[in-house]
Amino acid sequence: MENKAQKKGFFDEYLPYIIVGILFSLLTYWYFWLATIADLTYIWQYVLKMFTLDFSGQIIPYSELTRLEQGYVSIFGPQYETIAPEVIRAFEERQHLLPWVFLAEFCIFAVMLIIQGGRKGPKCRKTCEMVEVHSLFQRIAVLGNILVMLYLFITGFSITFGNITGGGALGFFMRDTHEIVGLFWIPLWLLITVIAFKDHKHFTRLSSKWSKVFLKGLYTHGQRINYLAFVAFGFILCFSGFWLWFLSMDILPHAEIIQYRRLILFGHFMGSAVITFFVGETIYSYVVAIRGYLPGLISGKYPKEYLEEFHPEVLDGV
Repeated sequence: MENKAQKKGFFDEYLPYIIVGILFSLLTYWYFWLATIADLTYIWQYVLKMFTLDFSGQIIPYSELTRLEQGYVSIFGPQYETIAPEVIRAFEERQHLLPWVFLAEFCIFAVMLIIQGGRKGPKCRKTCEMVEVHSLFQRIAVLGNILVMLYLFITGFSITFGNITGGGALGFFMRDTHEIVGLFWIPLWLLITVIAFKDHKHFTRLSSKWSKVFLKGLYTHGQRINYLAFVAFGFILCFSGFWLWFLSMDILPHAEIIQYRRLILFGHFMGSAVITFFVGETIYSYVVAIRGYLPGLISGKYPKEYLEEFHPEVLDGV
């Protein structure tokens, strides 16, 4: 096995990561330079100014503004139109594009399913030998993460599409609990990040007892990319979500903090948009493309034939 791995060229080994990197670079260019509403020049100047510990967002010195402009800044914060429209007006100005985005994602997964010949599943006999793979701790952690992320997606969409969901008690409850549940997700995201760090070349379990903590098996290239995206963009969501909750309006005067909150919300909005695709791809690769994953995750046990066909390395380690 080691000799085969050594014979692989650089592009053979890292081609999936190169492809994802190129596509992500193109998506970043499209979003920031073609589709975004925000003033990127101002945002760049603002980020540089924060290194001087000035978080107000006032690029032009306050003393150089007219009295009318000073009054406007004191109420609404500096240059409202540079960042806020990205979140506040994004749905209104692009709502005709959203169905096409979701349709494109659905078509991508559908084509992938057709190319692989439909859903795959183990050829189980009538009496399948069940093998325990997930401990109770792992099942609670993974299933808890799934349920919390599902709730955050639902409540996040209710906030983004507020003009459709409207007001009322249900809408208020979903928006009000989004922050609280998001705070609960921070340690859960960190826990999943740690226990799913399972197949790095420098990672070795100290003993068999750690198998009840760290998830077993190895990632495919696609699954590893999804894991890295979960870690990276999950961090962006946790960091930005915590600051949006912590920097409440009564901590500092409104004009001193509002632009920073808009910038953090801008990052939160981007992180949630990107992680949605990778979460969808994870659901496809684990649940849709292969039968038997979800029942095994709930019970902690998989048929031996399932492991022999799809995860022989797990069977070897059990």
